Amino acid sequence: MLQLIFKEIKYFFFTPIGYIVLGSYWTLNTLLLIVLENDFNLFEYNFLDFNIYFNLTPWMFLFLIPAIVMRSFSDEIQSGTLDLILSKPISLINIIWSKFFGSLFLLLFSIVPSVFYLIYLNQFSTFDGEINWKLILGSYLGLILLGTTFICLCLPISITFKNQISVFIIGFFICFLHFFLFDQIAMYFTSDFIYQFVLNIGSKEHFYKLISGVLSLKDISYFVGLDILLIGVTLYILNKTKYQ
Repeated sequence: MLQLIFKEIKYFFFTPIGYIVLGSYWTLNTLLLIVLENDFNLFEYNFLDFNIYFNLTPWMFLFLIPAIVMRSFSDEIQSGTLDLILSKPISLINIIWSKFFGSLFLLLFSIVPSVFYLIYLNQFSTFDGEINWKLILGSYLGLILLGTTFICLCLPISITFKNQISVFIIGFFICFLHFFLFDQIAMYFTSDFIYQFVLNIGSKEHFYKLISGVLSLKDISYFVGLDILLIGVTLYILNKTKYQ
């Protein structure tokens, strides 16, 4: 399985699209957080608030993660290498986990430079304030958990559609709807129980609780449980594809 993970990572950096995706992501982050005057600029407020980064990143993930995952299976299907992999003594679940962990590594690799924003904010800010490191670490956990869920949402799409652009567009909309749709639907219910139930179906409510410093087992379990469920869906679709 490790060979498949390394293959996934290596192939991403062997294509120009990989550098374009990461370069665009880092450039846009820097422009919004440091350079341009906007609501996400870290120096627009008179206090140290790195939580702005965690409010911005879900929007960035909507583009970044589908771009990372879009070729995971679709490229293998188009090139015919998926049949070769399936013919080897590797279980389907290991193939899926290798795609998942390969994409997760790329996601973590894309997040790492954000530490420099934090250092920059801490060293060069002229405002009085202290960085809450416990809150920062909890927020990074929430960010990673949200990222893994977006990856798991995009993996079955990558199997279903052969065209990478189609995978990217559909992945974007599925992640967008999963993150933003349910809190909008919940607003139409007057019953507090139904409101909370619908709200908790989507990932937005759980994510914002985690980045607010509330590390709840319920919210962590939501992401982990949903990831396992989506991996199961991916396994079902891949197994169905194998026998077609």
